Amino acid sequence: MQTLQAFYETNYKNNLFFDRKIIIEHKKTILYGPRKSGKSHLIIDHIGHYEKGSYLYIDFSDDRVEPHLVAENLPLFIQKNRIKLLVIEHFDFSFELPIVDEILLTTSYSSHELEGYEKLTLYPLDFEEFISFDKKHSNIENLFNLYTNHGTFPQIVQSVELDYQKQMQNLLHLILNDATTFLIYKRFCELQSTKISLFQIYNHLKAFTKISKDKLYAITSELVDQKLLFFVEKYNQPTSAKKVYPIDFALKDALTFKKDFLKRFENMVFLELIKRGKTIYYEEGIDFFIPSESLAVLCVGFATTEAIEMKLQKLLPTFWALHIKRIEVVTLSSESAKDIEGFSFSIAPFWEWSLQL
Repeated sequence: MQTLQAFYETNYKNNLFFDRKIIIEHKKTILYGPRKSGKSHLIIDHIGHYEKGSYLYIDFSDDRVEPHLVAENLPLFIQKNRIKLLVIEHFDFSFELPIVDEILLTTSYSSHELEGYEKLTLYPLDFEEFISFDKKHSNIENLFNLYTNHGTFPQIVQSVELDYQKQMQNLLHLILNDATTFLIYKRFCELQSTKISLFQIYNHLKAFTKISKDKLYAITSELVDQKLLFFVEKYNQPTSAKKVYPIDFALKDALTFKKDFLKRFENMVFLELIKRGKTIYYEEGIDFFIPSESLAVLCVGFATTEAIEMKLQKLLPTFWALHIKRIEVVTLSSESAKDIEGFSFSIAPFWEWSLQL
């Protein structure tokens, strides 16, 4: 009971908060998302609308908390203090929750579910949210340049320190909290936006660390469950090599001196799509295919309109075969829109394309 009393008496306040696109509206909600994506800030902002004494906030990541004692004492504490809102961060789903008017849970694991609870996912920032963090009113292209350096984690974006790579490394060690997991994730980040197989990863890692295939597969599954890592299948070919994308496009540059801006740019485009709930595949010559919208998305970086149109001409048979109706080409410079062979296609720089999604 002492643990619950300590949490109950604590004042929670966001010293620095920026609005996010996610809104908590359902009385029973599970908020998913990678660690450090901003879930706690969103929660504390939410409980700010409640009177002191009407809510109980518990954080299971606090080393002082013993979940079995919380489970044992929680029902009586809720009843005694007439709690209207119960918040449990990093809930482990190990016990049945008491009856409360409103319950809000957070977890990094997307596989955890409870019947009757709304599921919300908070990712690190998309480009539109990144812009809202800007207080200097920079022009859009300058903001994009900052975005490519800072990445998407709010903690890095808000930092006044200039060593983004070191900050990202420290943040990643904190999130992963395990040397083997860090090595595995580092390798995935090095292969950003490329086709891979877990067998390739295993052969690479076993040369300098002791690891079994089973452990590699288990850790990879956990990284995916925490939405720290995404695999994109080839359309209608689930056994083909998958393309891999980390949760932040800036991670590769923080973990290796090998740079490939076009791969980073592709990862950037992918994250804008996945954060909007798109189901994504790839196809030869097509970076992202979204069947539900008959949409193909191509990432070309720097290219002239003429070069882009030539590329589209070569892809026409693939567009026809996939029944694609619309093509969006994301660039770093060009802009135009027209029809070609019956297809509607647009060319737009990333900073305009992402804000129109």
